Amino acid sequence: MDLGINDIKEITSAMSDYPDMDYSNYSMSFLKRRLSYAFALLNLRRLNQLPERLKDPNFRDKLISNLSVDATEMFRDPAVWRLIRDKVLSDMPKESEKIWFPAEANGAEVFSLSIILHESSLTDNYKLICQSPSIIRCNSINDGAISAGNNEINQTNYKRLENQNAYNSYFETADGQINLLPYYRRNIECLNECFLSKPLAENSAALIMFRNISLYYNHKLTKTAFRLLTKALVKGGYLVIGIKERLPEDLIDEFEVIDANENIYRKTTTINSRNHA
Repeated sequence: MDLGINDIKEITSAMSDYPDMDYSNYSMSFLKRRLSYAFALLNLRRLNQLPERLKDPNFRDKLISNLSVDATEMFRDPAVWRLIRDKVLSDMPKESEKIWFPAEANGAEVFSLSIILHESSLTDNYKLICQSPSIIRCNSINDGAISAGNNEINQTNYKRLENQNAYNSYFETADGQINLLPYYRRNIECLNECFLSKPLAENSAALIMFRNISLYYNHKLTKTAFRLLTKALVKGGYLVIGIKERLPEDLIDEFEVIDANENIYRKTTTINSRNHA
């Protein structure tokens, strides 16, 4: 389906009538690409079919799930994970045990960190909380499911990070499906909700993983999202974003740069007079 700007505006307007389906501030390029993809999978051939089909909660959840962009692999960009392991986890604030993944698509990020925490003997120190507005996505994450198609590159990334061959010991395979073993996901909880409408409480997260998410937002939504993340971090807490993403200008003074190449930040422990005058 070839969607124009007016079509997309009509679609997002209809979707916004339902909880956690307000995509009006996502980028047009994202919406054009993902809506066309989702509509093809869901066999929606004409836009006038959409209002009726949106009344079906199962259709809505499938649509939300298909609009989500999967993380392509575990331990993606091993240098980031090495810094998290060697520099961030050793200096986490003591005020919180929560690590937050506000928009986890398929478990690749949270499973990667879970394994790193295990290998650092820190599993029981932290609760990994991820959120997705899709029930389908949450169920998959809670089951520890990973894409078999990415398994080879997952192993390669892991070996680049750890220089060992222990990757397969963390997973079980049955009927062609690969799942992280229950022991390594015992501290993971996926909440079926959108972080934009139900963010983590203020001053409650020690680390927030938000890589390659705001790329799909417009400027307004980017500012909104990062304000929510900043509020949720305790002082001294860490924020990890994608290498192509940038903090909004009005929040820069809230953070100190831990690694400029990998976009790792730490929330300052002092109040900046310019932002709080």
